Amino acid sequence: MRIWGDREGREQVPAVPKGRMQVRVVSLAFIVALVFIVLVGRLWYLQVLTGRQYYSRSQMTSTRKVEIPAERGVIYDRNGHVLANNKPALNVTVVPAKISRAHLKKLAEVLGANTKDVLARYDAAKKINDVYSPIPVKQDVGKDAVIYISEHSSEFPGVSVTDDFIRNYPKGSLAAHVIGYVGSIPPNEVGKGPYKGLPNDAIVGLSGVEAQYDNYLRGKPGYEKYNVDAQGRIVGKGDKIDAMGRVVPSGSSSSSPTPVAVKEPKPGDNLKLTIDAGLQQVAEKELEGAMQRARAAGYAGTGGAVIAMNPENGQILALASRPAFSPELFAGGITGSKKLAEYKYLMSPQANSPFTDRAIAGTYPAASTFKAFTGLAGLFYHAITPQTTYTDTGACWRPTGWTNGCWQSWREFDGTGTTHGTEDLAQALGDSNDKYFYMVADRIWNQTNDVNLLPHFYRRFGFGERTGVDLPGESAGLVPTSQWKKEYQKQVGVKNPEAWTEADWVNLAIGQGGLQVTPLQLIRAYAAIENGGTLVRPHVGLEITNQDGKVVKRIDPKPVGKVGVSQQDLAAIKQGLAMVTGPSGTAGPQFANSPLKVLGKTGTGQTSGDPVGWFVGWAAGRHDKPPLIVLVMVEHGGNGEGTADVAVRNILEYYYGVSQKGTSSQQSSPVQASVPPQD
Repeated sequence: MRIWGDREGREQVPAVPKGRMQVRVVSLAFIVALVFIVLVGRLWYLQVLTGRQYYSRSQMTSTRKVEIPAERGVIYDRNGHVLANNKPALNVTVVPAKISRAHLKKLAEVLGANTKDVLARYDAAKKINDVYSPIPVKQDVGKDAVIYISEHSSEFPGVSVTDDFIRNYPKGSLAAHVIGYVGSIPPNEVGKGPYKGLPNDAIVGLSGVEAQYDNYLRGKPGYEKYNVDAQGRIVGKGDKIDAMGRVVPSGSSSSSPTPVAVKEPKPGDNLKLTIDAGLQQVAEKELEGAMQRARAAGYAGTGGAVIAMNPENGQILALASRPAFSPELFAGGITGSKKLAEYKYLMSPQANSPFTDRAIAGTYPAASTFKAFTGLAGLFYHAITPQTTYTDTGACWRPTGWTNGCWQSWREFDGTGTTHGTEDLAQALGDSNDKYFYMVADRIWNQTNDVNLLPHFYRRFGFGERTGVDLPGESAGLVPTSQWKKEYQKQVGVKNPEAWTEADWVNLAIGQGGLQVTPLQLIRAYAAIENGGTLVRPHVGLEITNQDGKVVKRIDPKPVGKVGVSQQDLAAIKQGLAMVTGPSGTAGPQFANSPLKVLGKTGTGQTSGDPVGWFVGWAAGRHDKPPLIVLVMVEHGGNGEGTADVAVRNILEYYYGVSQKGTSSQQSSPVQASVPPQD
C-alpha cells in the first residue's frame, strides 16, 4: 500500500510499531552488557589471577652477545715497510631470520650495496638453515647510511651497524698479486672447506698471501654480553623493570650500559714478506717498460711477469704480473656504481685477466731458455761433451735415418740468410743454435729404448709440477710424454693419432712441442744451475709475529732436493750462459758496457699469437750482497732481445747499486729509483 504525502509526491516511511522498538532496545542493551562482562572478566583474569606471572616475566632478562671485531694482522715487506694494514669503518649486517628478501633488497639498493651478492648470501643462509647468523650487507658505510638505517629501523628489522675494520694499502697496487685481497666469504662456499665454522659475515683472505696466511692474519673476534628485557632492550647493571615492563635506570647507571661479560678480541698475527718494496717498485716499472718496448716494435705486448729471487734459499724479493689490479677495489667490498663498473670491466675479456698471476699461473713455451737443460741432458747421458761441435751449413737438419722433414734454426728464418757455422756447446748456447740441440736430442734418442727419458730428465728441474710456492693458484705446467700425447689426441678426437716419435723430442729440446712452463718454474730451474744443483722451494713469506713482536712462525721451507747433475756439467752450461751477454751473444747489445758480468738466456716462444719473449739471468762474481736471479717474461712480446733482457739488466744494476749510464741506445731509460719507497 503506498501512502502519498505532500504535493511534491515524496514517499513517507511507515512508523515502527512501539512493541517492535522495545524489542530492539532490549536486545542492544543485552549485547552491550555481555561485552562489558567479558571485558571485565578478562581484566580480572589478567590483573588478579595472572598478574604476578606477567610481572615476573617482565622482570626476566636474557643476554645479547655483541661481537667485537678482531683487527687483521699487518703485512710488511722484508724491511718493515707496511704493505697492508687497517682503518676503522662501520659495517652493516643483517640477520636473515628477521627480514624479508624484499626488504633486504630495498636496503641493499638504498645503501648502494651489491644487491646480487647480498641476496645470494641471504639465499645461501636460508638454504643451509643458518638464518640467525648475521650476513654482510655493506662495509664502510657513511654517516648518511647510518642515519637512514636508524630512522627506518622498523622497516629493516634485524639490521645492525657495527664498528669494524677494513683493509688499507699504503703503497696502493704495489705487489697486488702477492698481497691479494680480502672480502666476505663467497656465497656458495659459506660453511664449507676452509670457511667451515666461520660466521657468515666473516672477512677472509681471498687471494695472495691474504688467503695463504688467512688463519694467522684473521685473528679471533671477542664479544660483550648484555642483559636484555623481554622486548630486547638492553638493561644496564643495577637497572630495574617496573610493573609496566619499563626500564628504570639505577642512580649509578650511565648512558652506556655495563656488559655482564666481556671477551677481548685477539688481533691477527702480523706477516713479514721476503718482498723488498724498493726492488718490487723497480721490477714493476721495468716490466711495464718491457711491454711498451714490445708494443713499439709492433707486437701485442698483452701482459707479462717479473720475478727476482735469491737462488740459494728461494726467497722472492719481487714478483709482479701484468695486467694487474688494485687491492683497494675490494677494501670495504665492491659496492657503489663506480666500484661495480670497475670490477665489471676487470672481469671482461677486454681487461685480459688481470686477476691471473702470470708469474705462477701463466703457462708458456719455454723456447730457447730450455736449451740449457737439453745441454745438461746431453752431458748427463754422455751423448755430448762440452767440446762436441756441430756445423750449421744452412741445409735442412733431420733426425738420424729420416729422409723427410726439414728442421732449421732461427738464423735461417731471420731474413739475413746467415748460418751458425761450427759451434761447441757453450757457443751454441750463446748463439742459441737450434740445430745443435736438435742434434743433442737425436743422440740421446738413439742410445736409449726409453722414449720418455728426455722428458723425465726435465722433471728433475721441477718442470711439470708445482713448485709449492706459498701463493694460491699455482699451475703445474706440462712436460709432454708418450702417454700424454696418446691421451690428448684421444681427448680432442684425433681420427688418425700420431705416434710419439723422435720428432717430439726434437721440438721439446728447444722448448716447444707442447711444453708449458710457468715463469716461477723456469726461474727455479735456473736457480738450480746458479746454486750448484739444489732445487729450492720458492716462498714470499718470511716470518709471522704476534702483536708483542714475538715470532710465531719462521717461514724457511727446506729445498725439494738435488737435481743430480755434476758441478762440471753445470760449469759447462754456465760458460755458455756467460756468452749470451757477450759481444757475439743473442743479448750482447743489451748488456754492452754493463758493469756487471751477467749470465743468462733469451727465449722466443711460439704461441698462437705473437711470440712470448723471455730473459732470465744473474750477476756473477758479486759477493757484496746475497745473490739474485731475475726473470722477465713478456706475453706476446716478440723476441726477448731488446725487451725482457733490458728489464733484467736494469733490475740487477739497481739491486747491486751500480751506475746505469752505460746502457745501450736500444734500451729504454733505466728506472731512477735509488732508494726504496718510504711509508
